[in-house]
Amino acid sequence: MKKASSVIAALAATVLTGLIAATTVQPAASAATTAGPQPANFTVSSFNVLGSSHTPPGGSRAVGTTRIVWANQLLDQHHVDVVGFQELQTDQATKFLSITPGKWALFPGVTSVKRNSDNSIGWRTDKFDLVQATTVNIPYFDGNPRAMPVVLLRHKATGALGYFMNYHNPGDTRAHPNQGSWRSEATRVEMALSNQLVASGIPRFVTGDMNDRAPYFCRATKETPLKAARGGYWRDGVCYANKPRAVDWIFGSQRAAFSNYVEDRSALVAKTTDHPVIVSDVRISPSALPKAYEATPAPVVPALTY
Repeated sequence: MKKASSVIAALAATVLTGLIAATTVQPAASAATTAGPQPANFTVSSFNVLGSSHTPPGGSRAVGTTRIVWANQLLDQHHVDVVGFQELQTDQATKFLSITPGKWALFPGVTSVKRNSDNSIGWRTDKFDLVQATTVNIPYFDGNPRAMPVVLLRHKATGALGYFMNYHNPGDTRAHPNQGSWRSEATRVEMALSNQLVASGIPRFVTGDMNDRAPYFCRATKETPLKAARGGYWRDGVCYANKPRAVDWIFGSQRAAFSNYVEDRSALVAKTTDHPVIVSDVRISPSALPKAYEATPAPVVPALTY
């Protein structure tokens, strides 16, 4: 346990440093000018695109830069406006931006440490403005810190704000077995961040490959006021996760509305990645979430310790 304690202490220092260095971008004046705030409707996806390193040339799958073209086709097919990418390696991120010039923005994308592109949030630039951006560190394989993105976006047509967080928790692999304790600690950090953002009144949305099914759902919906786009509930102290097949998730604030949830396992998905593509429509209502429509939200820089 000495090794685990030292790793956790190092992670805590790194998290605080990364969060204090949060990026803040002033959005263009794009809020709706109608006689009152309007509901914001958009589509969110969680998409593990299968990193290029998993499909070298000459293998049974197409290389990563070919598959990212198909990934973009899937985003278009599902009319996705915000996507949480996992395993979006640098060559794939660069290719994605090159085939969608000006259409999509990414954070961290290719502007940070090379490996940080793996877990990037993307948004349609005709639908959203970036207001704030930062990262939070979670323990990845064997407790090594990995940066995960947190962005505050403003919906251009309505002015509605939303926090978006995207995670990839460590799974058990041949090279890295027995990652359960680190997965649990990563989940704790993720729940703590979501809870710290509750006071803002701005809706929160979480995407990710959690490398866990029912246990992640039950913990997320017990420890935070989040709900899953795919459904599931608690009754009389018992968690009903509705037998999730995927380790990929979309969660959101209780007062946000989800509809048309899809786990796409089509032929195009099967040749693109080894995960389903998770998609859901979202609606933010001004009556349910009035603080989402504040013109100048106070910057939120959560201070996590773990």
